[in-house]
Amino acid sequence: MVRRRVLSLAAFVLAFGLGASVGWAEIRVVEPDKPETLPAFALSDHKGQPFTAERYKGHWSLTTIGFTSCPDVCPFVLSNIVEVISQMTLRVHPDKLPQVVFVGVDPGRDAPVMADYVAHFDPKFIGVTGPHEELAKLVTGIDGFYRIGKAKKDGDYEVQHSASVIVTG
Repeated sequence: MVRRRVLSLAAFVLAFGLGASVGWAEIRVVEPDKPETLPAFALSDHKGQPFTAERYKGHWSLTTIGFTSCPDVCPFVLSNIVEVISQMTLRVHPDKLPQVVFVGVDPGRDAPVMADYVAHFDPKFIGVTGPHEELAKLVTGIDGFYRIGKAKKDGDYEVQHSASVIVTG
């Protein structure tokens, strides 16, 4: 009888302890990083208009890095952003939706086709590109990376980049 009470008490304490720890985990608060100011940069959007850090001010933005001839990651990420925006339209006023910025890091190939590329996903998306010196400022400012490989004998080269979606606001 005493053994049964001890086992029951142990089971109760264990269950209470697990329940308390689960409840405790639910009320943990994670503080976001302090906002940082984007560095100055000068790029062009897919309409040929200047695109600077000023275009990020006053609203939320979703920014991703890539290149228009990317066979897999870039279209996948942009398609997911299309779905996120679609879901947001059910709950968010159209004026409050984030702008979507695709940063093309292969300017020689990206600039001529950028307008068609971003319009394929959503006509409201903004495609930007420009000189590597300016691209590097924006990409570094959002903690991204990219690298253009050396050209092979056939002229082809590899482009590597981060595949994140950066939220700014």
